[in-house]
Amino acid sequence: MCLPVVTVGIINYNCIKFLENCVESYLNQSYRNLEIIIIDDCSTDGSIEILRELEKCNENVRCIYHEKNSGGPSQAIQEIIQQAGGKYFQWIASDDYVQADAIEKFVDYLEKTNNDYVYCNFKIINENNEFTSCWNYSNPTLDDMVGSIFANASGVIPMNGLYRLDFFRKSGITWSIYRNNDHSCDTINSLNFIRNGMKYGMINESLIYYRLHQNNCSHNLEERIKSSLVVYDYIIENFNEAAYLPAIEWSSSENREQLKNYSIASHFYKKITEYMNFRGIPRHLKHTISKEQIKVCMRVFIDEGMLYIHQGLTQGDTLRNELVELETEYKNLLNES
Repeated sequence: MCLPVVTVGIINYNCIKFLENCVESYLNQSYRNLEIIIIDDCSTDGSIEILRELEKCNENVRCIYHEKNSGGPSQAIQEIIQQAGGKYFQWIASDDYVQADAIEKFVDYLEKTNNDYVYCNFKIINENNEFTSCWNYSNPTLDDMVGSIFANASGVIPMNGLYRLDFFRKSGITWSIYRNNDHSCDTINSLNFIRNGMKYGMINESLIYYRLHQNNCSHNLEERIKSSLVVYDYIIENFNEAAYLPAIEWSSSENREQLKNYSIASHFYKKITEYMNFRGIPRHLKHTISKEQIKVCMRVFIDEGMLYIHQGLTQGDTLRNELVELETEYKNLLNES
C-alpha cells in the first residue's frame, strides 16, 4: 500500500540542547513516508552545524536558514504550509518531540475521517527529559471554545497536531499573526480556522512531549498577559458578545452596547484581581514571580479596561452609576500599581 506523504516542519531557534532529540523522534517514526523540513530562525548557538550534518546524512531532511530572526514561529509555519509536499503536515518546536507511533496514529485517524485536523494530549517534560505531568484536552464546539478562552484567557486545543494540507490549499487560509503578536498565534489561529470551516477531532492519547523550560514563552508571564489581551481583542472583534459572555441576558438589555462595554471592563477587572492574588497563574510560574512584578504586567489590562469604561460612559445613563463605581475600582488598582 502506498502511504501518503507527511510533511513535518520543525522550527528551531537556539535550541541546540534539544534539537537532535526532536529530529530523531521523527527519523525513528513507525510511519516512514516523511518529508522533514527544518526551519532555523537565525540561531547563534551552533544549531546550524548540527542541521547541516542532519541534512547531509538524511535524504528526507531539508533545511531552510533564516538570515534574520523573525521574532516567533508564525513566519516559519507559513513557510511550512507553502513548502509542504505531503498530503498532511505537522509543525513542531524543536524543544518538543513525539512518540514513535504518533504520525502513524495521526494519519490513520485522518484517513478514516473527513476531518482537516487531529490533535492529542501532551506529556509535559522538563529540561532533563523528566516527565512532570499531562495536559489533557477535550473536543469542544466553536461556541464552547470562545466562551472558555474568554473566561480563562487560555487556549483550549493545541495546534501542533496533524493537518490536511487541502484545507489550506482550497480555502486560501494560512497561519496568521494578529496585531503582530506571535505569542497568541496558536489560540487565534484555532478560532480562525474553525470559524472558517475546519473540521477537527482528537486522539485521546499523549503522543507529543511538550517541554517546559526557562527559555520558552510558557515561562514568560508578561508575554502571556499581553498575548491574552490580544486574544480578547480578537474575540471581541470577531464574535458576538453572546458567544463570549453567554451568562448575560443580552436580549432584554435596554442599552446593549453600554452593557457590552461594562461587561468587558468588569471581566477584565476580575482577571486583574485574580492575577494579583496569584489565581489563574500557571503552577510552573507561581514560584518565579512576585506580586510587584504581576502588578507591572497587569498595567496593560488596566489601561484597556479603562478604555471600555470611558466608552460606556459616553453611551447614556442606563449603567452610568455602575460604570462610575467600576472606574473607581480601576483607579484604586492604578494607585496600588
